[in-house]
Amino acid sequence: MISASVNAQTPSNDSIILSDCAIQESIPGAKATGAFLTVKKADDAPLSIVAAKAPDVTDHVEIHEMIMQDNKMVMSQIEEYPLQKGDNIFKKGSYHIMLLGMQKKLTAGEHYDITLVFSDGSEKICNAVVKTVKALTPKHMKKDAMKPMQEMQKASN
Repeated sequence: MISASVNAQTPSNDSIILSDCAIQESIPGAKATGAFLTVKKADDAPLSIVAAKAPDVTDHVEIHEMIMQDNKMVMSQIEEYPLQKGDNIFKKGSYHIMLLGMQKKLTAGEHYDITLVFSDGSEKICNAVVKTVKALTPKHMKKDAMKPMQEMQKASN
């Protein structure tokens, strides 16, 4: 008799390291916020981020990018993010994870897990710390650059 064992666990990808995981604190009246991190990829094999999860915060999570359109920064959802070898940085004003339809207020100092789902079916979890808007906004960014995110956060109410 031949016995087969099925591993019910989600596969893990050893070529990926997640670091600097952070979520922006809730803005009063908003039901959305951004999450930011660095995804370090050790090899050249094709791999994309295809989804993200943050079940302790919301059931509605999207991958977003900020692009210049008609001389304005515009935020839009993307279906996947193809990872390059080395550091792939998700930050304000660029690629980021959007947490939408939140039912709770996030306060600086709290911690929540964010799971990234990859095109090969693997997943990686990082424990993100909630940080203040000021702590996550690079000094060189102007207030106007953040208007699309703030408008998106308020529109999700």
